[in-house]
Amino acid sequence: MFVVSRRIFLPHPGMEARAIDRSKQLVAAMNRLGAKARVLRVLMGADAGNLEIFARYDHFRHGIGAFQSFSQDAEIVALRAEYSADPAGTSHGPYVYRSVFGEASTQPVLVQRSYRLSRERLAEAIALLPAAREAIGPTAGMSSVVPVFSPEMDQLVVTYYVDSLEHLGAVLDDFAMAPAFQAVAAKAASLGTLYQARVLQVL
Repeated sequence: MFVVSRRIFLPHPGMEARAIDRSKQLVAAMNRLGAKARVLRVLMGADAGNLEIFARYDHFRHGIGAFQSFSQDAEIVALRAEYSADPAGTSHGPYVYRSVFGEASTQPVLVQRSYRLSRERLAEAIALLPAAREAIGPTAGMSSVVPVFSPEMDQLVVTYYVDSLEHLGAVLDDFAMAPAFQAVAAKAASLGTLYQARVLQVL
């Protein structure tokens, strides 16, 4: 199991460059304090245009320890004061998720498909994930998480990782549209509702 935190930034019009710069500063400080974080832009689908910081932790003790260290770090405290005095956007989070399948990949392009389903159907949905992993092909990474602290708790988020947008196009054509993956998607639709899908890219 691993733990993921998610911070969401909505840049003000004309302020995206400043928001990206500040997000990268925050990620560098978080990584210095033991996180494995990176900042991404949502390119397509739900929340397009948002900036998001995802950080991976080995377990909850790791994540909570890092979270506590952030509030005591002089650089992060100064960054937060700068954000408050001269905001470049609005922020939400952190939200926290735990893994239920796979491993987060360092590949820089992500496809996230979020399902809404009842707790009673979660085990059945998780049981489908190995088939989805096999059907998506050997070059894409895959992981899946469920929320621990989030505004929406009835979620299963499946993330696929690829090397580039060109690689994404090839995976979509060669695997996502193929009968094996479509069969898994159809079964998943019988267990829950696919309510959003999006593409993100590491900055």
